[in-house]
Amino acid sequence: MQWARNSTIPILILSIALPVSALCQRSRPSSGGPILSPGLGSILQPESVKSILVMYLARSMSKAKAAELEANIKKTPDRMEDRLSLIGYYNWNEQTPVERLRLRSHVLWVIENHPEHAAAAESSLRDLLDDPEGNVQILELWNRNLQLRGNEEDVLKNAEKFFFSKDPAQAEALLHRLFEKDPNNPQWAAELAKLYSLFGVPGLPTNDPEERALEAYKRVLDLTRNPTARQSLAGDMADAEFKSGDLAAAARLAEIHLQGTDRSAVQRAHTILGRVALRSGNMAGARQHLLDSANPESARYIAAFSPILILAKELLEKGEREIVVKYLENCLPLWPRGESVLQIWIADIRNGRTPDFGHQ
Repeated sequence: MQWARNSTIPILILSIALPVSALCQRSRPSSGGPILSPGLGSILQPESVKSILVMYLARSMSKAKAAELEANIKKTPDRMEDRLSLIGYYNWNEQTPVERLRLRSHVLWVIENHPEHAAAAESSLRDLLDDPEGNVQILELWNRNLQLRGNEEDVLKNAEKFFFSKDPAQAEALLHRLFEKDPNNPQWAAELAKLYSLFGVPGLPTNDPEERALEAYKRVLDLTRNPTARQSLAGDMADAEFKSGDLAAAARLAEIHLQGTDRSAVQRAHTILGRVALRSGNMAGARQHLLDSANPESARYIAAFSPILILAKELLEKGEREIVVKYLENCLPLWPRGESVLQIWIADIRNGRTPDFGHQ
């Protein structure tokens, strides 16, 4: 990950608390696209925002200032802000061997002495570039922290962030421990679903995407206590699997959602199944799912939120104008307040124009 060279970033961090832990890494060429920071806390807490900002602003710190902070820390070791500034400084600037060791020492100190701190599991403290020995020591410290302070929720949360991409089985176990401490927090289930989507289900002896999706759904459901969230869970996970490109898993979860009582199920599930069919070359299946998504059982959802149009849009792009008109006509009695809009769209299609369905 790379620092963002944008003077507006600090303002954005303070105003809308974006998840910008990527800002704390030194800029390096990358062969791939941006790597998203995994783990808990997609919406950063104030202390985390402060930590990231401190490290980010240190990118332009002078060598003289860095030396001053090093001297201050020798006198007063527990100067967290100074340590974070130095971590940010060393991450941004090319390092000499001595500076690389200084960076390691500050990172290790934070993890050892304050594993509960919001900065302890930020991306620049999870992995030290070009320092495999330091990374081994970080791992050892997190294992020790779990042994000595594994009953503290903040320590568990930071440990889960650390192990998320390094040891999914350990991360899964930590999420269950967090769930035991706070069973009504939806964060644990959401994090577990993300873990399974990215790395599979730890220990599951199958590579079949449908079996994996079903097992993941069952395990996440066990950590989901809110009745509304339980009803929509299969649909939410189906959406996530579709976006990640796992079409078989998305279809399996959509089928589960279709069997539930969530009022969005008919529209959402048939839309996903239709989009999967479209990408699999099953045009007839895609057409049928579009029509099935606007049957009378979907009336409560469509009346409240309007029809889902992404599948109709994709079919229209394939030249399937008649089936899209039929779908919109089926929506007329289900969406009375949108009748005029539907009629405009229907007229556009019949006259060879492409309606603007907006963003879906």
